Amino acid sequence: MCDLSFITYPEESKTKERRKRTRVPVGFDINIIFQRKKIKVKTFNISLTCINCTSDPRFLANEPCEVVISLNTEPNLIIAGKILRLDEKEAIIAFLSMDKDTFYHLKRLLQYNAADLDKIEKEIKDPAFVSRQARPEV
Repeated sequence: MCDLSFITYPEESKTKERRKRTRVPVGFDINIIFQRKKIKVKTFNISLTCINCTSDPRFLANEPCEVVISLNTEPNLIIAGKILRLDEKEAIIAFLSMDKDTFYHLKRLLQYNAADLDKIEKEIKDPAFVSRQARPEV
């Protein structure tokens, strides 16, 4: 299991792009398991660290969930997540952990849909976030 709980998400700035991962535009259905209920949503875009999808009135910000992506020829990708932000139209769900096989298939899904597939590979080599353990004491 790849534990991503050490990741800290910076506050967003409306004037400067702060994303360190490429968001790939996609438009397919996925399921979000939230409070033991399977909720079908449609994706807008996806990255190695989060997904942007349609919202649902049952979603609550800062609550855990599971993202289930069904692939035609592969087993489902199941990713532990947390609902970061939501409004009546869309939700942003951060990925917290996934197994190695899921990470591999997620990476391939992004590469297949990205305009620049090599960029996804390069992003993996460059840490997107600062580990809480690695931050200097203030």
